[in-house]
Amino acid sequence: MGKLLRSNGWSLLAMMVVTGGASCTADIAPSSNEKEVAGQHVRWSVRLPGNAGIYNEGLIGLPVVNDRVLFHSTMFTNETHEDNRIHALDISTGKLEWTFPTEFNPDEPYYFEGRPYVNEDILVTKMSAFEPYSYHDRILLMNVNSGLKQKIIHMPRSVSRFSCRDVVGLGTNAWFFQEDDHSSHLYKITLPSGDTARIVSLQSASEDGRLEVTNRELQVEYYEGQRVLSVGVLDNQVEHAELQLLVINADTGEIIFRRVVNRDQNFIINAVVMRGKQLLYTCGRFAGCVTIPGNQELWQYDAGGSVDRIIPGLFVHDSIVLVWGHSGYSALDLISGNRLYENELACVSVSGSTHGFIVLRSDGKVSVINQNTGTEITRLSVTSKADRHGFSYSCKPGVSNDNLFLFGEYNAYCFDLKNILP
Repeated sequence: MGKLLRSNGWSLLAMMVVTGGASCTADIAPSSNEKEVAGQHVRWSVRLPGNAGIYNEGLIGLPVVNDRVLFHSTMFTNETHEDNRIHALDISTGKLEWTFPTEFNPDEPYYFEGRPYVNEDILVTKMSAFEPYSYHDRILLMNVNSGLKQKIIHMPRSVSRFSCRDVVGLGTNAWFFQEDDHSSHLYKITLPSGDTARIVSLQSASEDGRLEVTNRELQVEYYEGQRVLSVGVLDNQVEHAELQLLVINADTGEIIFRRVVNRDQNFIINAVVMRGKQLLYTCGRFAGCVTIPGNQELWQYDAGGSVDRIIPGLFVHDSIVLVWGHSGYSALDLISGNRLYENELACVSVSGSTHGFIVLRSDGKVSVINQNTGTEITRLSVTSKADRHGFSYSCKPGVSNDNLFLFGEYNAYCFDLKNILP
């Protein structure tokens, strides 16, 4: 879904904010790390500094590093002269430890999106082109203990066409994709030096075609002793388009698995998850599971109905596969693909914990779902005083031990899961 909301380096929300739309004006006066009363089971809630609020997807998954949780705030905008920022909050108290950047710099604007990778004290994250302030993608390396910038890698404008925004890693290596008008390129970063090399360029089968990586979130795993990336691609050839699942050796660029996937209408492969020797994916109203050795289809799930029933979301926890979209969610058995339960609750994002699924709803609330039965254990919300619209629809709930991290339009929240879950 995210790819459809972006054109020429812009998201629709970014356009609204930068052009001075209503969302630029904060109804709440800016404050510095002020505590807010939010609702039940709240461990702490904190008003993040800044005037413009939280608009973009920022640091998806809310990383927890060295007893700190990282939040973001503020879409870069020339209306409030604020950069998109990263805030490190003490995981126990919510106390603000550092903010990056500390002040607005029009010569080096920051715009964070996608999931970062953290190794020891180094965070690496991607900043996509954000015209007219930046015409090319940049990779930021920073120290998560001090909150100081270490290095910015400027990617060529020719390969800064919109692509997957995630940076993923294992150990001291990280990977990300870039795209040009025809191909997708996999890059590898060595940490902490930031040395960057192109590993492979994925080409269309047609000389004048275009191949693009479509899955929203990247994943790197070990498979039979190899470090691999599992991705979905759209090969826009001259006469037709083809969807493929790929498993790529992250160090050599060798494609060790390829499978053509049937396309539902004009939808893309939105999610790809590897579990052992199985590869799961979603496309439109369909979800499927194939084996990597043997390239066999184990099962396919059809949500049915009109195109309004698309299930772009995919989350795998234990032996349960949760597929979801704005028309609801369904839990499937990992081995058979049989439906275990379903609910018409409109989902925006899903994470998991030891005993349940954390479902961000379209009404700005969060439902904690028993993963075995599908019943709602509890429902979390915040006061309208703290955040008028509840939890931000762009927030992927972050879970660490007994902590659940969420954010609203202006505030960061930590909920106590051990008193919620059975």
